Amino acid sequence: MPELSLDQWAAIRVAYETTAVGLRDIAATYGVSHVSVAKHAERESWLRPGEAPPLPDGAAEEKLVARLYRTFERQVAELELRFANGEGGVEEKDARTLSVLARTLETLAKLREGTDDAGAAAPVDIEALRARLQKRLEQLDAEGEPAGSPAGGTAAGGDRGVPV
Repeated sequence: MPELSLDQWAAIRVAYETTAVGLRDIAATYGVSHVSVAKHAERESWLRPGEAPPLPDGAAEEKLVARLYRTFERQVAELELRFANGEGGVEEKDARTLSVLARTLETLAKLREGTDDAGAAAPVDIEALRARLQKRLEQLDAEGEPAGSPAGGTAAGGDRGVPV
C-alpha cells in the first residue's frame, strides 16, 4: 500500500466525517486498506455523520471544570488589572465572556447534580460565583471610573441591564 500524504489523509477524514459513504469505499477511493482508515479514525477521534463525541469520564470532567474556573478567574483578574491601570471600564465583550463562562459552569453543575454519586465533589455554586463577581466589579466601579470610559458607566454591572 502506498504511503499517503497529510493532504490525502485530510481528504479521507473529510469524506469519513461528512458523508455516508462506507469505510471500504472511502479506503478504495484513496488506495488504502479499510483497516488503515479505521485505525486513523480511532486514533484521531474522527466521527461519522450523526455520531456524538464521547462524554468525558469523571476525572476528565473534573479537569474541565477546573479549567473553566481558572479561565473565569483569569478573565476577572484581567478586568481588575485594566481598572487598576486606568485602561478603561469593563467592555460589553468582557461582560458577555464572563456571562457565557458563568452559564457554562451552571450547566456543568446541573449535569453533575444529575450524575453525582456519594463520593463525588460538591456541585459548583454558581450563585456564589456570580455574587462574588458582582461584588468585585462593584468594588472596582466604586473606586471611580477611569478617564476615557464611556458616559453612563460600564456594561458589566448587575444593575445596568447585563446579566452577570
